Amino acid sequence: MAEARTAVGEPRVCKVIDEFDNGSWDAIIRTWYKGGIRRYYRTRNTLRNGMWPTSIQNLTIISSLIWLIMLNEPLMLKKITTKLWSLSDFLYISKTFPHVIQAGIVSVLVGILSFVIIMYIRQCLLRILLSYRGWMYTPMHKPSNTILLWGLLVRLISGYQPSLYSFQRSLPKLPVPKLHDTIQKLIESLKPVKSEEELAIIKKQAEEFENGIGPKLQRLLVLKSWITPNYVSDFWEKYVYLRSRLPLAVNCNYYILDHSYWKATSFPTARAAALIQNILKFKKLVDREELPPLLLRNTIPICMAQYERLFSTTRIPGVGMDELVHYDTTESKHIIVQSNGHYYKLDVYDQKKSTT
Repeated sequence: MAEARTAVGEPRVCKVIDEFDNGSWDAIIRTWYKGGIRRYYRTRNTLRNGMWPTSIQNLTIISSLIWLIMLNEPLMLKKITTKLWSLSDFLYISKTFPHVIQAGIVSVLVGILSFVIIMYIRQCLLRILLSYRGWMYTPMHKPSNTILLWGLLVRLISGYQPSLYSFQRSLPKLPVPKLHDTIQKLIESLKPVKSEEELAIIKKQAEEFENGIGPKLQRLLVLKSWITPNYVSDFWEKYVYLRSRLPLAVNCNYYILDHSYWKATSFPTARAAALIQNILKFKKLVDREELPPLLLRNTIPICMAQYERLFSTTRIPGVGMDELVHYDTTESKHIIVQSNGHYYKLDVYDQKKSTT
Protein backbone atom coordinates (compact mmCIF):
# COMPACT_ATOMS: atom_id res chain seq x y z
CA MET A 1 0.00 0.00 0.00
CA ALA A 2 2.82 2.43 0.86
CA GLU A 3 4.54 1.82 -2.48
CA ALA A 4 1.25 2.28 -4.33
CA ARG A 5 0.59 5.62 -2.64
CA THR A 6 4.11 6.77 -3.47
CA ALA A 7 3.64 5.77 -7.09
CA VAL A 8 0.43 7.76 -7.58
CA GLY A 9 1.88 10.72 -5.71
CA GLU A 10 4.41 11.46 -8.48
CA PRO A 11 3.10 9.82 -11.65
CA ARG A 12 5.50 9.40 -14.55
CA VAL A 13 3.86 8.98 -17.94
CA CYS A 14 5.74 7.49 -20.90
CA LYS A 15 4.88 8.15 -24.51
CA VAL A 16 2.74 5.43 -26.07
CA ILE A 17 3.66 4.64 -29.66
CA ASP A 18 0.65 4.01 -31.87
CA GLU A 19 1.23 1.11 -34.21
CA PHE A 20 -0.95 2.83 -36.85
CA ASP A 21 1.34 5.86 -37.14
CA ASN A 22 3.16 4.28 -40.05
CA GLY A 23 -0.09 3.68 -41.92
CA SER A 24 0.64 -0.02 -42.24
CA TRP A 25 -2.23 -2.11 -43.59
CA ASP A 26 -0.65 -5.11 -41.88
CA ALA A 27 -1.30 -3.55 -38.49
CA ILE A 28 -4.92 -2.84 -39.42
CA ILE A 29 -5.48 -6.39 -40.66
CA ARG A 30 -3.88 -7.83 -37.52
CA THR A 31 -6.17 -5.68 -35.35
CA TRP A 32 -9.26 -6.83 -37.26
CA TYR A 33 -8.13 -10.43 -37.02
CA LYS A 34 -7.48 -10.25 -33.29
CA GLY A 35 -10.80 -8.48 -32.76
CA GLY A 36 -12.59 -11.21 -34.69
CA ILE A 37 -10.91 -13.92 -32.60
CA ARG A 38 -11.95 -12.16 -29.38
CA ARG A 39 -15.54 -11.77 -30.56
CA TYR A 40 -15.65 -15.43 -31.56
CA TYR A 41 -14.59 -16.68 -28.13
CA ARG A 42 -16.86 -14.22 -26.33
CA THR A 43 -19.89 -15.21 -28.44
CA ARG A 44 -19.13 -18.90 -28.13
CA ASN A 45 -18.67 -18.72 -24.37
CA THR A 46 -21.81 -16.59 -23.92
CA LEU A 47 -23.90 -19.14 -25.81
CA ARG A 48 -22.35 -22.10 -24.01
CA ASN A 49 -22.80 -20.59 -20.57
CA GLY A 50 -26.35 -19.51 -21.32
CA MET A 51 -27.35 -23.00 -22.49
CA TRP A 52 -25.51 -24.91 -19.75
CA PRO A 53 -26.03 -27.68 -18.63
CA THR A 54 -27.55 -28.41 -22.03
CA SER A 55 -25.58 -27.97 -25.26
CA ILE A 56 -26.11 -27.47 -28.97
CA GLN A 57 -25.74 -31.24 -29.40
CA ASN A 58 -28.89 -31.71 -27.33
CA LEU A 59 -30.77 -29.39 -29.68
CA THR A 60 -29.53 -31.36 -32.68
CA ILE A 61 -30.59 -34.67 -31.13
CA ILE A 62 -34.08 -33.41 -30.20
CA SER A 63 -34.73 -31.89 -33.63
CA SER A 64 -33.45 -35.02 -35.39
CA LEU A 65 -35.69 -37.30 -33.33
CA ILE A 66 -38.77 -35.17 -34.04
CA TRP A 67 -37.91 -35.09 -37.75
CA LEU A 68 -37.55 -38.90 -37.90
CA ILE A 69 -40.82 -39.42 -35.99
CA MET A 70 -42.71 -37.14 -38.38
CA LEU A 71 -41.35 -38.91 -41.46
CA ASN A 72 -41.75 -42.50 -40.23
CA GLU A 73 -45.00 -41.95 -38.29
CA PRO A 74 -44.82 -45.03 -36.00
CA LEU A 75 -48.20 -46.38 -34.87
CA MET A 76 -47.46 -46.03 -31.16
CA LEU A 77 -46.76 -42.32 -31.65
CA LYS A 78 -49.63 -41.61 -34.03
CA LYS A 79 -51.23 -38.99 -31.74
CA ILE A 80 -47.95 -37.11 -31.45
CA THR A 81 -47.25 -37.16 -35.18
CA THR A 82 -50.80 -35.98 -35.93
CA LYS A 83 -50.31 -32.95 -33.67
CA LEU A 84 -46.92 -32.24 -35.20
CA TRP A 85 -48.32 -32.25 -38.73
CA SER A 86 -51.25 -30.10 -37.61
CA LEU A 87 -48.66 -27.66 -36.35
CA SER A 88 -47.42 -27.40 -39.92
CA ASP A 89 -50.86 -26.12 -40.94
CA PHE A 90 -50.93 -23.71 -37.99
CA LEU A 91 -47.58 -22.24 -39.10
CA TYR A 92 -48.87 -21.82 -42.68
CA ILE A 93 -46.07 -23.87 -44.15
CA SER A 94 -46.66 -24.18 -47.88
CA LYS A 95 -47.98 -27.58 -49.00
CA THR A 96 -45.87 -27.24 -52.14
CA PHE A 97 -42.80 -28.02 -50.03
CA PRO A 98 -41.78 -31.70 -49.88
CA HIS A 99 -42.69 -33.57 -46.70
CA VAL A 100 -39.02 -33.71 -45.75
CA ILE A 101 -38.74 -29.91 -45.72
CA GLN A 102 -42.08 -29.43 -43.92
CA ALA A 103 -41.02 -31.94 -41.27
CA GLY A 104 -37.63 -30.23 -41.00
CA ILE A 105 -39.15 -26.80 -40.35
CA VAL A 106 -41.55 -28.15 -37.71
CA SER A 107 -38.87 -30.28 -36.05
CA VAL A 108 -36.49 -27.31 -35.76
CA LEU A 109 -39.13 -25.04 -34.22
CA VAL A 110 -40.45 -27.71 -31.83
CA GLY A 111 -36.87 -28.75 -31.05
CA ILE A 112 -35.89 -25.19 -30.07
CA LEU A 113 -38.94 -24.83 -27.83
CA SER A 114 -38.31 -28.22 -26.20
CA PHE A 115 -34.62 -27.38 -25.83
CA VAL A 116 -35.35 -24.12 -23.98
CA ILE A 117 -37.80 -25.87 -21.65
CA ILE A 118 -35.33 -28.67 -20.88
CA MET A 119 -32.55 -26.12 -20.36
CA TYR A 120 -34.50 -24.16 -17.72
CA ILE A 121 -35.67 -27.35 -16.02
CA ARG A 122 -32.12 -28.66 -15.74
CA GLN A 123 -30.84 -25.32 -14.44
CA CYS A 124 -33.60 -25.18 -11.81
CA LEU A 125 -33.03 -28.80 -10.78
CA LEU A 126 -29.29 -28.23 -10.49
CA ARG A 127 -29.86 -25.08 -8.39
CA ILE A 128 -32.22 -27.02 -6.09
CA LEU A 129 -29.75 -29.90 -5.73
CA LEU A 130 -26.83 -27.58 -5.00
CA SER A 131 -28.88 -25.89 -2.27
CA TYR A 132 -28.54 -29.10 -0.24
CA ARG A 133 -25.70 -28.79 2.32
CA GLY A 134 -25.88 -32.11 4.10
CA TRP A 135 -22.71 -33.27 2.36
CA MET A 136 -20.69 -30.73 4.37
CA TYR A 137 -21.38 -32.57 7.62
CA THR A 138 -20.74 -36.10 6.34
CA PRO A 139 -17.26 -37.70 6.51
CA MET A 140 -15.77 -37.92 3.04
CA HIS A 141 -14.73 -41.57 3.47
CA LYS A 142 -18.16 -42.61 4.84
CA PRO A 143 -20.87 -41.01 2.67
CA SER A 144 -24.43 -42.13 3.27
CA ASN A 145 -26.67 -43.56 0.56
CA THR A 146 -28.51 -40.25 0.45
CA ILE A 147 -25.27 -38.37 -0.25
CA LEU A 148 -24.26 -40.87 -2.93
CA LEU A 149 -27.64 -40.55 -4.67
CA TRP A 150 -27.51 -36.77 -4.42
CA GLY A 151 -23.99 -36.66 -5.91
CA LEU A 152 -25.04 -38.96 -8.74
CA LEU A 153 -27.98 -36.68 -9.61
CA VAL A 154 -25.72 -33.60 -9.56
CA ARG A 155 -23.31 -35.24 -11.98
CA LEU A 156 -26.07 -36.44 -14.30
CA ILE A 157 -27.75 -33.03 -14.53
CA SER A 158 -24.48 -31.07 -14.71
CA GLY A 159 -23.64 -32.25 -18.21
CA TYR A 160 -20.08 -32.62 -19.45
CA GLN A 161 -17.05 -30.47 -20.33
CA PRO A 162 -18.12 -27.29 -18.51
CA SER A 163 -16.24 -24.06 -19.20
CA LEU A 164 -15.00 -21.67 -16.54
CA TYR A 165 -18.32 -19.88 -15.91
CA SER A 166 -20.77 -22.59 -17.00
CA PHE A 167 -22.17 -23.19 -13.50
CA GLN A 168 -22.72 -19.52 -12.60
CA ARG A 169 -26.40 -19.47 -13.69
CA SER A 170 -27.13 -22.68 -11.77
CA LEU A 171 -25.52 -21.82 -8.44
CA PRO A 172 -28.00 -21.27 -5.58
CA LYS A 173 -28.30 -17.86 -3.96
CA LEU A 174 -26.62 -17.29 -0.62
CA PRO A 175 -29.28 -17.77 2.08
CA VAL A 176 -29.92 -15.03 4.64
CA PRO A 177 -29.57 -16.38 8.20
CA LYS A 178 -32.09 -15.45 10.86
CA LEU A 179 -31.36 -12.25 12.75
CA HIS A 180 -31.38 -13.97 16.16
CA ASP A 181 -28.98 -16.67 14.98
CA THR A 182 -26.60 -14.05 13.57
CA ILE A 183 -26.53 -12.14 16.86
CA GLN A 184 -25.96 -15.29 18.91
CA LYS A 185 -23.07 -16.39 16.68
CA LEU A 186 -21.53 -12.92 16.95
CA ILE A 187 -21.64 -13.06 20.74
CA GLU A 188 -20.17 -16.58 20.78
CA SER A 189 -17.31 -15.50 18.52
CA LEU A 190 -16.48 -12.53 20.80
CA LYS A 191 -16.31 -14.51 24.04
CA PRO A 192 -12.61 -15.53 23.70
CA VAL A 193 -11.46 -11.93 23.01
CA LYS A 194 -13.73 -9.84 25.25
CA SER A 195 -13.92 -9.46 29.01
CA GLU A 196 -17.11 -10.12 30.98
CA GLU A 197 -17.82 -6.40 31.28
CA GLU A 198 -17.32 -5.77 27.56
CA LEU A 199 -19.41 -8.81 26.69
CA ALA A 200 -22.26 -7.62 28.90
CA ILE A 201 -22.31 -4.27 27.07
CA ILE A 202 -22.32 -6.04 23.68
CA LYS A 203 -25.21 -8.29 24.76
CA LYS A 204 -27.23 -5.27 25.85
CA GLN A 205 -26.56 -3.49 22.55
CA ALA A 206 -27.46 -6.67 20.64
CA GLU A 207 -30.77 -6.94 22.49
CA GLU A 208 -31.61 -3.32 21.72
CA PHE A 209 -30.72 -3.88 18.05
CA GLU A 210 -32.81 -7.07 17.80
CA ASN A 211 -35.85 -5.36 19.34
CA GLY A 212 -35.34 -2.11 17.44
CA ILE A 213 -34.12 -1.44 13.93
CA GLY A 214 -32.75 -4.96 13.42
CA PRO A 215 -35.92 -6.58 11.97
CA LYS A 216 -36.36 -3.74 9.46
CA LEU A 217 -32.77 -4.11 8.23
CA GLN A 218 -33.25 -7.87 8.10
CA ARG A 219 -36.27 -7.48 5.79
CA LEU A 220 -34.28 -5.16 3.52
CA LEU A 221 -31.47 -7.72 3.42
CA VAL A 222 -33.89 -10.48 2.44
CA LEU A 223 -35.30 -8.26 -0.30
CA LYS A 224 -31.79 -7.61 -1.60
CA SER A 225 -31.03 -11.35 -1.64
CA TRP A 226 -33.96 -11.84 -4.05
CA ILE A 227 -32.65 -9.41 -6.67
CA THR A 228 -28.87 -9.96 -6.44
CA PRO A 229 -26.75 -13.10 -6.98
CA ASN A 230 -24.96 -12.54 -3.66
CA TYR A 231 -26.17 -10.01 -1.11
CA VAL A 232 -22.79 -9.96 0.67
CA SER A 233 -20.39 -9.28 -2.24
CA ASP A 234 -20.73 -5.49 -2.55
CA PHE A 235 -20.77 -4.99 1.24
CA TRP A 236 -17.66 -7.12 1.64
CA GLU A 237 -15.82 -5.47 -1.24
CA LYS A 238 -16.58 -1.95 -0.01
CA TYR A 239 -16.37 -2.15 3.78
CA VAL A 240 -13.94 -5.02 4.32
CA TYR A 241 -11.69 -4.98 1.28
CA LEU A 242 -11.51 -1.42 -0.11
CA ARG A 243 -11.66 0.30 3.29
CA SER A 244 -9.08 -1.97 4.88
CA ARG A 245 -5.79 -0.23 5.68
CA LEU A 246 -3.85 -3.48 6.17
CA PRO A 247 -1.06 -4.51 3.76
CA LEU A 248 -2.60 -6.22 0.74
CA ALA A 249 -0.10 -8.94 -0.18
CA VAL A 250 -0.56 -11.07 2.94
CA ASN A 251 -4.07 -10.00 3.96
CA CYS A 252 -6.24 -9.51 0.86
CA ASN A 253 -4.73 -9.63 -2.60
CA TYR A 254 -3.66 -12.55 -4.75
CA TYR A 255 0.07 -13.16 -4.89
CA ILE A 256 2.16 -15.94 -6.37
CA LEU A 257 5.49 -17.54 -5.52
CA ASP A 258 7.21 -19.84 -7.99
CA HIS A 259 9.05 -21.95 -5.41
CA SER A 260 9.41 -21.38 -1.69
CA TYR A 261 12.03 -24.00 -0.80
CA TRP A 262 13.61 -24.84 -4.15
CA LYS A 263 15.21 -22.66 -6.82
CA ALA A 264 15.07 -23.77 -10.43
CA THR A 265 17.91 -21.35 -11.22
CA SER A 266 20.10 -18.88 -9.37
CA PHE A 267 19.33 -16.10 -11.88
CA PRO A 268 16.42 -13.96 -10.65
CA THR A 269 15.73 -12.70 -14.18
CA ALA A 270 15.25 -16.24 -15.48
CA ARG A 271 12.93 -17.11 -12.59
CA ALA A 272 10.86 -13.98 -13.21
CA ALA A 273 10.65 -14.67 -16.96
CA ALA A 274 9.49 -18.26 -16.42
CA LEU A 275 6.91 -17.12 -13.87
CA ILE A 276 5.56 -14.40 -16.17
CA GLN A 277 5.26 -16.80 -19.10
CA ASN A 278 3.32 -19.35 -17.02
CA ILE A 279 1.01 -16.62 -15.70
CA LEU A 280 0.30 -15.44 -19.25
CA LYS A 281 -0.54 -19.00 -20.31
CA PHE A 282 -2.95 -19.19 -17.38
CA LYS A 283 -4.41 -15.79 -18.35
CA LYS A 284 -5.09 -17.10 -21.87
CA LEU A 285 -7.07 -20.02 -20.42
CA VAL A 286 -9.09 -17.61 -18.27
CA ASP A 287 -9.76 -15.17 -21.15
CA ARG A 288 -11.01 -17.98 -23.40
CA GLU A 289 -12.83 -19.66 -20.48
CA GLU A 290 -11.02 -22.91 -21.27
CA LEU A 291 -10.05 -23.40 -17.62
CA PRO A 292 -12.29 -26.03 -16.00
CA PRO A 293 -14.31 -24.81 -12.98
CA LEU A 294 -13.28 -25.91 -9.52
CA LEU A 295 -15.32 -28.80 -8.10
CA LEU A 296 -15.43 -29.82 -4.46
CA ARG A 297 -15.17 -33.60 -4.11
CA ASN A 298 -15.11 -33.67 -7.91
CA THR A 299 -18.88 -32.99 -7.86
CA ILE A 300 -19.92 -29.70 -6.24
CA PRO A 301 -19.11 -26.56 -8.31
CA ILE A 302 -18.08 -23.34 -6.61
CA CYS A 303 -18.45 -19.74 -7.78
CA MET A 304 -15.77 -18.68 -10.27
CA ALA A 305 -16.83 -15.02 -10.60
CA GLN A 306 -13.59 -13.71 -9.08
CA TYR A 307 -11.60 -15.09 -12.02
CA GLU A 308 -13.08 -12.30 -14.15
CA ARG A 309 -10.99 -9.78 -12.18
CA LEU A 310 -7.94 -11.90 -11.57
CA PHE A 311 -6.01 -9.99 -14.26
CA SER A 312 -6.06 -6.40 -15.55
CA THR A 313 -7.57 -5.20 -12.27
CA THR A 314 -5.98 -2.58 -10.05
CA ARG A 315 -6.79 -0.93 -6.75
CA ILE A 316 -6.43 2.87 -6.79
CA PRO A 317 -5.54 4.20 -3.32
CA GLY A 318 -7.89 6.70 -1.71
CA VAL A 319 -8.06 8.64 1.53
CA GLY A 320 -10.82 6.72 3.31
CA MET A 321 -11.60 4.06 0.74
CA ASP A 322 -9.79 2.75 -2.33
CA GLU A 323 -11.28 2.26 -5.80
CA LEU A 324 -11.26 -0.97 -7.80
CA VAL A 325 -10.73 -0.52 -11.56
CA HIS A 326 -10.97 -3.33 -14.10
CA TYR A 327 -9.80 -3.15 -17.71
CA ASP A 328 -10.53 -5.33 -20.72
CA THR A 329 -8.19 -8.28 -20.25
CA THR A 330 -7.90 -8.91 -23.99
CA GLU A 331 -6.47 -5.41 -24.53
CA SER A 332 -3.75 -5.66 -21.88
CA LYS A 333 -0.28 -6.13 -23.35
CA HIS A 334 2.01 -5.19 -20.50
CA ILE A 335 2.83 -5.87 -16.87
CA ILE A 336 4.21 -3.63 -14.14
CA VAL A 337 7.56 -4.53 -12.61
CA GLN A 338 8.61 -3.08 -9.25
CA SER A 339 12.32 -2.80 -8.52
CA ASN A 340 14.08 -0.72 -5.89
CA GLY A 341 11.00 1.43 -5.29
CA HIS A 342 10.49 2.16 -9.01
CA TYR A 343 7.75 0.93 -11.33
CA TYR A 344 8.40 -0.11 -14.91
CA LYS A 345 5.99 -0.87 -17.75
CA LEU A 346 7.11 -4.03 -19.54
CA ASP A 347 5.44 -5.21 -22.76
CA VAL A 348 4.97 -8.99 -22.72
CA TYR A 349 3.27 -9.49 -26.11
CA ASP A 350 4.63 -8.92 -29.59
CA GLN A 351 2.63 -7.62 -32.56
CA LYS A 352 1.15 -11.08 -33.16
CA LYS A 353 -0.26 -11.10 -29.59
CA SER A 354 2.08 -13.94 -28.59
CA THR A 355 4.22 -13.92 -25.48
CA THR A 356 7.71 -12.56 -25.92
